[in-house]
Amino acid sequence: MGIDPLGQLLVGEGFGIGVVTGAQDGASSAALNPAGLTNVDDLTFTLATQRLSFDRNHSFVGVAKNLTPQSTIGLAITSFEIAGIPEITNAGEEKGNFSYGSGAYTLSYGHALEQVNLGASLRMISDKFGLDSDSRQTGLGGLDLGVLGKLYSNTVFYGATLKNLGGSTASALNLGVAFRYGGKNAVTVALDLGTEFVDIEESTTAVKIGLEYVLADMFAIRGGTQRTPNRTSLYVGFGVNVANFGVNYAIKPVDSTDYDVVGDANAHYVSLSYSY
Repeated sequence: MGIDPLGQLLVGEGFGIGVVTGAQDGASSAALNPAGLTNVDDLTFTLATQRLSFDRNHSFVGVAKNLTPQSTIGLAITSFEIAGIPEITNAGEEKGNFSYGSGAYTLSYGHALEQVNLGASLRMISDKFGLDSDSRQTGLGGLDLGVLGKLYSNTVFYGATLKNLGGSTASALNLGVAFRYGGKNAVTVALDLGTEFVDIEESTTAVKIGLEYVLADMFAIRGGTQRTPNRTSLYVGFGVNVANFGVNYAIKPVDSTDYDVVGDANAHYVSLSYSY
């Protein structure tokens, strides 16, 4: 079914610039870790977009609504597109351009217990690769299960997700832990480990580390890194939250890789959120 857009969308609240499990909340939890839905306010909206190299674009629209003080429902639409793909005839001539598009539609539920939050998501995926409508395929993206917990007076957070269970894309496991110190001026350090269950020789394990400093409970400065066996990514960004309205931005410079990637460029991440 092509590329799984959910695993690519790292922008949002919390550690949306590189760490997505240990301290994830907001409407983006519907796609990343459904257990984080229980941390939202009564009604929360999140919009996010990524502009990547090679004419690639990601976008996200999510909404989360509290049903009871312990339960929250979430809806999310995530899309991925590559534009300007040249169509080459059998004779080697360029006939025109077409695009590849993939969309994910996710329904999520989170429930808060005394010491831990649980969540589940069900997702459908639609792919289109080609010039005509017959090239579109739709299938089950899979079931996601998530857990989030807090320890030591809300200074230690831990989380885990099992993703794409029974779906058409590779299943994945993410484990995360975060340490937070301070009140309105707080420092948080987070670590995530993730792997995909695929039958290939190359390791799919990724290590993500994030750092966030929040000033006056309004302004955040963030940095993060992700390391895979052949690629290192760095992220820096900031967030502003005033009167229940949040803006987040991050930039990812060109990755350091074990091989040359011609045409690679910086990636930009932007998200907007509103709660009431």
